[in-house]
Amino acid sequence: MATEVTDIGNIRFGLFEFNRRSLELRRNGVRVKLQDQPGQILSALLEVPGDLVTREELRKRLWAADTFVDFDHSLNTAIKRLRDALGDTADNPIFIETLSRRGYRFMAPLAVSTNGNSNERVVAGKNGHHGSSVSPVAAATGRWSARFAWWGVAGLVVTAGAVSAGWHAGHRTIRPLQPREIRLTANSADAPVEGGTISPDARMLLYSDKVGLHVKDTTSGEIHHVALPEDFKVTWGSWFPDQSHVLISAAASAKERTSLWRLSLFGGAPQKLMEDGEMGRVSPDGKKVAFLRGEYPRREIWTMNVDGGEARKEVDSSGSVYGMPVWSPDSRVLAFVCVIYFPNWNDEDVRVMTHVIGTRENQIVVKDRQLSSGLAWLPDGRLFFTLAEMPPAQGDSNVWALPMNLKTGTANGERVRITNGPDHKPVMDASADGKKILFLRTNIQPAVYVAQIDAKTKNVGWPERLTLDDRKNLPYEWTPDGKSVLYISNREGKFHIYRQAMGQGTAEVIETGADEPNILRLNPERAEILYTAMKQGDKAIEKFPHDASKDNGMQASKDAGNGTSTDVYRIMRVPLTGGQPKQLLEWPEVNNFQCARMPSRECIFSSYANQALEFYEFDAATGKNSLMFKISDPEWQLYNWTLSPDGTMLALAKKLRAQEEAEIQIMSLRGGSTRKIALKEWRSVRSIDWAADGKSIWTCASPREGEEMIVNVDLQGRVKQAVKEPSPYIGWAIPSQDGKRLAIWEASGASNVWMLEDF
Repeated sequence: MATEVTDIGNIRFGLFEFNRRSLELRRNGVRVKLQDQPGQILSALLEVPGDLVTREELRKRLWAADTFVDFDHSLNTAIKRLRDALGDTADNPIFIETLSRRGYRFMAPLAVSTNGNSNERVVAGKNGHHGSSVSPVAAATGRWSARFAWWGVAGLVVTAGAVSAGWHAGHRTIRPLQPREIRLTANSADAPVEGGTISPDARMLLYSDKVGLHVKDTTSGEIHHVALPEDFKVTWGSWFPDQSHVLISAAASAKERTSLWRLSLFGGAPQKLMEDGEMGRVSPDGKKVAFLRGEYPRREIWTMNVDGGEARKEVDSSGSVYGMPVWSPDSRVLAFVCVIYFPNWNDEDVRVMTHVIGTRENQIVVKDRQLSSGLAWLPDGRLFFTLAEMPPAQGDSNVWALPMNLKTGTANGERVRITNGPDHKPVMDASADGKKILFLRTNIQPAVYVAQIDAKTKNVGWPERLTLDDRKNLPYEWTPDGKSVLYISNREGKFHIYRQAMGQGTAEVIETGADEPNILRLNPERAEILYTAMKQGDKAIEKFPHDASKDNGMQASKDAGNGTSTDVYRIMRVPLTGGQPKQLLEWPEVNNFQCARMPSRECIFSSYANQALEFYEFDAATGKNSLMFKISDPEWQLYNWTLSPDGTMLALAKKLRAQEEAEIQIMSLRGGSTRKIALKEWRSVRSIDWAADGKSIWTCASPREGEEMIVNVDLQGRVKQAVKEPSPYIGWAIPSQDGKRLAIWEASGASNVWMLEDF
């Protein structure tokens, strides 16, 4: 049975806050119109979260015994109005579940503050613990596309998998704790906190946002801005034991790569310690620094002395993506999150690994597709990490802990949930005594925006938000009339295809059956939607025994990249107007595909095999295909390419973080020459899509670390900045067929630093 909530105070769930005394409902602080009867129903459901409230109980609560009314109709109407206010549905409920012919039940976890008291207790709803039985868990006060490239927000782009799995099996122990969550920053959504680090004594917080770098006294609340050289962009920080200096990852200018620097908080110029290094962490004994090095995504883990000397590689890349390494309390072992991407760049395997310094010994301690970025290793041996929640709480994550054997760097018990509730919570740091954990609380999610294009100047108007929910929404196409965007979203748990026009309050679902689409395009006639979906099989990575991980822990990654996975990727087809999906073709993996527009019938997909990116021509009606060419140059091997509307040219973007300036390569598919367009003064190109007229390319380009802009590049290399405001959270821009609009992938939301105590 769920815990009864008897307190008359504010109750938080999801993005909402409800006051049972006034029946006032707010969403992200903004009041939501809620009539009296829907408010009374919500209050009744919140009294017993997770328990059934019968229709008869609600009738007695809403109407006196001598009231003459059509109770069933009136109650149904009130329930519908309540769901509308919450953005909930009866078919796919997030908050309110209907129990047929019986009543209703509140499903989500909630936090209760009592009579203005700042302390809250968190009560688990029906789905509060990955489907485990309901139990009260106390907590709290208050509340892309390069993975691991941001501080803690990076975990937003590590996608949640289907079913959680663990190297130490699914023994997620949940115990009633009394942790306290203390909010340390109060930034708005216009300036989300990118990350932070706590001083060893927990008195000082170093954090960054788009304004710059700041230090906050956690006892007095006083905030100081840290002076930095002009154009100095900081992306990570870690304290030295003296608490007067910090290790920062920063690029000194837009043209320079990120390096490691020693910075005094009392003034003076930063001192460069290591060229081409980032996300460094100072060891507890103050003698070493562990950091990442190399071009994304093939980074390596290195260590060096705190003065920058005696640098040595500890963990090789072998195709995996690493999160920032953290030290064991005795400074002997490193722990890090490792994401093994199969060639289509979906998260196929995510794990926490440990590495004993000075050896080749790596061990897997947690393997779970729900893992996110960020770790903290406490003096008591517990390793703290973040796990994403399963639907319907997708987009949320919580902090867990795992006891560790410090001598061996292996797990020494079962993982235990520490926090509960909404939002993403990547772990960032811990105090030296292990009594305080630092984490971000963020709800940043990608949304679809639409902007008008001036056909002559390529100027872009102010983007207007199309999707209003807080789930992942990824635009890929426009309908032929240019009025509706076709996008993929996980708002109902699994990913589905949606069609939505500007001004249309709700989107239309295009059914794909049991498939979860990950890329969608239109066929040459623009009458059918083509999409990719994965048909899962047994992966080679699962067949390796535990001891195999000691061979650098990466052999499975190498094998997966060479095609030993038995997953099959299908290109499916479904009418734009809706209908039964049909399979067009199967392939070991497909990482991108696109079709030209009629009269051209050119369609191409790419697949990574035998250390090359292979391009295949295929028929959008029959699936018949043939190899066109291969690209073996690793500088151009990523999936970032686009087919011109007339099917005669292929444009490719040079991979991220290459040594030279950003480039776009234009390849003729009709026997012409290949040429390269240099984007002078631009650091990298993250996405490319041909303009509707085929005379220029829309791209998301980076002028410097941590900033992205939508720009238009013509075939002579002239770059026009289209969207003036830079953002770290822009993915791509898709033009409509008539060239009048752009559908833009841009993430937004709030992000702040919180501190966890009494855990």
